[in-house]
Amino acid sequence: MIFTFYHSQGAWRKPTALILSFLLIASMLSLSANTSQLLLLGILLGFTFIHFGFGFTGYWRLFMEEKKAIGIRGHLWLLALGSLLFFPALTLLPEYDVAVQGAIRPLGANVLFGAFIFGVGMALAGTCSSGTLRLLGEFKLRFYWVFICMIIGGTFAASQFEFWLTFSQWGVFSFATEWHWGIGLLLNLSLIALLYLIVSTIEKRRHGHIAPLFDKTNSTFFMGMSPIIWAVSLLALLNLWVLILAGSPWAVSWIFPKLGVVGIELLQLEIDWDFWEFTAINETGMNKPLSEDTIFLTSLGFFLGVAIYHIISHLTHSPTKNRKTTLPPVRFSTIFSTTIAGLLMGYGAVIAYGCNIGGFFSAIISGSLHGWAWFASAFIGMGLMLFIMRQFKS
Repeated sequence: MIFTFYHSQGAWRKPTALILSFLLIASMLSLSANTSQLLLLGILLGFTFIHFGFGFTGYWRLFMEEKKAIGIRGHLWLLALGSLLFFPALTLLPEYDVAVQGAIRPLGANVLFGAFIFGVGMALAGTCSSGTLRLLGEFKLRFYWVFICMIIGGTFAASQFEFWLTFSQWGVFSFATEWHWGIGLLLNLSLIALLYLIVSTIEKRRHGHIAPLFDKTNSTFFMGMSPIIWAVSLLALLNLWVLILAGSPWAVSWIFPKLGVVGIELLQLEIDWDFWEFTAINETGMNKPLSEDTIFLTSLGFFLGVAIYHIISHLTHSPTKNRKTTLPPVRFSTIFSTTIAGLLMGYGAVIAYGCNIGGFFSAIISGSLHGWAWFASAFIGMGLMLFIMRQFKS
């Protein structure tokens, strides 16, 4: 139904957009304050991604294949701004009776392997977890299957979580909490600045210049800032809001095993998920209903935010005359690569404590060492897979 509605035409486009906005606000007012606020946060996150065209996988690929670092530099700005907010917040907010905990997890072989195969999946699918949620909101049918495969892979990983804990574990460390937050912040920012210098140098050597993120003379930049800078500024602030409201930073990959268990219960499958080590570690979260699960609510809000934005944008703009209305043919190779990508990303995200959001963005701005390891491993995994794919195409 929603796809028929989305592709419909008529003069009622703008009134319908207003009605959709009204219904969204009315439905949120009917929910509890905490639930509606989490949904609103997710909606704003989704708005930010789609309005500014923000993402992770495409920018990583742009740097790996063309040595254009504007997206990577935007990500590093995101980490820097997030660190400036999170480092003092994780220390000072508890002093004012605001219970918060960063995305701080143990560094172990499971993180390195999980992030690596997640990166492989990113190369195969051309997206990540947050990117998949965005594409769901844009009604890209292929990525509904990717999402289902992520759930299957994540649930399977949860069932094997005890196995991965038998490998080397090197403990928990956060620059934000183990040291004075000011010293830790300085070190975290130094690492970010070093990476910024490296990717900028690579870009300049290849192209002779560095694409600007700030330029007051550029008419397409609002207040002299590029869309990427506006996006990362909003995302850093919104993640802080998630931290204060939910008690933990923004994350996505938790919903994979969570929805997997919901599916097991609905289908009445004979799988004793309540005896898994993953369940024992996350007992409170696994037993929460979806209506009280903060990560599910922000993820649902993210999807709704993208979907509402996408539909309203479609309704308030004139249709393109040459617009394609038929679906592209389905190829076995596409189905196969999509399936493998979804399974790898779902499995990898769960054993590595997160995806590009929880394992990269939220982890690094929480000062967690495992976040830096996640970044390196996922980057290598994606780069290696892109190299292999190029060899097969040539």
